[in-house]
Amino acid sequence: MKIVGVYGALDWDANTFENADTYVHDAGATLFVNGIHIRSINEERLTRLKDEGNYPRKSIEYVLGDYSKDDIDIVCYCPSYPEISNKQLVEGIGKRMLQESFPNAEVWMLSHHLCHAASTVFTSPFNSGSFLTIDGLGSGIWDFASAITRGGENNSIGYFDKQKRIFRFFRGTGDLGMNSFGEFYCNMSKMVYIEKCRQLMREEHTLPQDVFDIIQFGQYDDVTPKEGKIMGMSAYGKLLPEQERPMCASTHFAEGLFGIDRWEFGMPEVHFYDYEMVYKHLKGSPEDKAHYIQYWFEHALMYLVETLKEDYLEDDNCFAGGCFLNVCANTRIRSLFRNMHIPPFTNDSGIHFGAAAWGAYRSKESIELPSNIALLGKSYDDFVPEEENCKYYEDFDDLCNFVADELNDNKIIGWFQGRSEYGPRSLGSRSLLMSPRDSKNKDILNTRVKKREYWRPFAGIMLEESVEDYFDPGFPSPYMLYSQTSITKKIPAITHGDLTCRIQTVNEQQNPKMCQLLSKFDVPILLNTSFNKSGEPIIETPEDAIASFKQMDIDYLVIGNYILWN
Repeated sequence: MKIVGVYGALDWDANTFENADTYVHDAGATLFVNGIHIRSINEERLTRLKDEGNYPRKSIEYVLGDYSKDDIDIVCYCPSYPEISNKQLVEGIGKRMLQESFPNAEVWMLSHHLCHAASTVFTSPFNSGSFLTIDGLGSGIWDFASAITRGGENNSIGYFDKQKRIFRFFRGTGDLGMNSFGEFYCNMSKMVYIEKCRQLMREEHTLPQDVFDIIQFGQYDDVTPKEGKIMGMSAYGKLLPEQERPMCASTHFAEGLFGIDRWEFGMPEVHFYDYEMVYKHLKGSPEDKAHYIQYWFEHALMYLVETLKEDYLEDDNCFAGGCFLNVCANTRIRSLFRNMHIPPFTNDSGIHFGAAAWGAYRSKESIELPSNIALLGKSYDDFVPEEENCKYYEDFDDLCNFVADELNDNKIIGWFQGRSEYGPRSLGSRSLLMSPRDSKNKDILNTRVKKREYWRPFAGIMLEESVEDYFDPGFPSPYMLYSQTSITKKIPAITHGDLTCRIQTVNEQQNPKMCQLLSKFDVPILLNTSFNKSGEPIIETPEDAIASFKQMDIDYLVIGNYILWN
């Protein structure tokens, strides 16, 4: 059985449906064959357009490989059309379009949160447990008995048992009030970011041209979500005494200005008021406002998860949805469970994977995945660079010795190895590396290459076996989804203002080549950030790597056993 999962805007008839899929981003495709995962990719990696949401033609071609569309048995598609009222008509048109593209396939239309749930359940190591999905806004359809809210579906909660083939939704957790967690945090973050950029402009700081134009001309609606940037800024702020009241309310908090309590069927609903109203009440610097938003977001999410755990969530729980890219919140939630699982593609980049995995599950196939679920793209092991400034190392260990020496000399290394990462983060396969031991390296990398805002920290990558020696509490984090506190002063380039670090751990099974490089250092940790130019997606192909290398101010590029220099 050949099953393709697809996510992205269909080519609607403009005369019939205007802006039908305006909410779609992170389009892409996944292929399973007889339950075995073949590959996954997001369209942005191939079009080189950040957050690409159009119909993923390139992704479909990429994942099919030697197969044709005629070979596909099932297409699992997750639509998104929150502003279209006649969903039955749109679903019919969508199915017809996909049927024309895949003439021999059945077309299954799946809900957004079902795909989120499948993406985490079927990548988890648990035989049984529960799941919870929370994001900004779901799709316009729901295939279970739950309400549609504001054009999108409710967040989901459920139970699974893989051996007994149980996959059960309890019900949606409500729309979480007027605004969902993700939507509220997104829009509040956008307003903080705009205010901060306007401040930087007054102080004559350098800003990316696109941000400068947006702020200069007042086109605030064009500002893309800035959740991650505000999470990083929050460490520089403080909670002012007059703002020690929540932006949401629950039975856990006193009823206050920014929220109300609601319970339905024994489940809590955390209710947010209008974000613009909330923002007007915030005092202090942009950093203080960012701190307030992050602080109460964590508290509200903790309250919801903690309350749900009493009756609905198991000790082994799976999470998915864009809200679980918030590493600070994840770290707090982790304390509530014996084991918890969040996939590296927990945001909408994982929707098409979840769709394909659900198709395999419903087809009663045994799902098989690679040992490292972060690396689900292609490998380009046969690539031979044709560049003049290039050297081949017969022994990879010799290459690692050379790279280690250059990193100790504070050089910037582009690292291209094995299968590409699937998801929003660079996890040691398409990376820029630098030594974390010199505090100046953060600014050097930012000035020369990344052009990021000064308050945003860089992440680290390290040997899993050594994590307890450098961090508290020190636990494996293979997908860079948690924050840990440094107990050493030896890695200042990757620690934040509060001494925390978004660390990724690796072992021999997950990434043997990266482990080989890390073993060359007394402190087995490197600064790790995504290999891409500012404003572009992470690179995918060796050709992308070489083209970016020639345009970026980095010292060396490693591709397989080759090293290149300008």
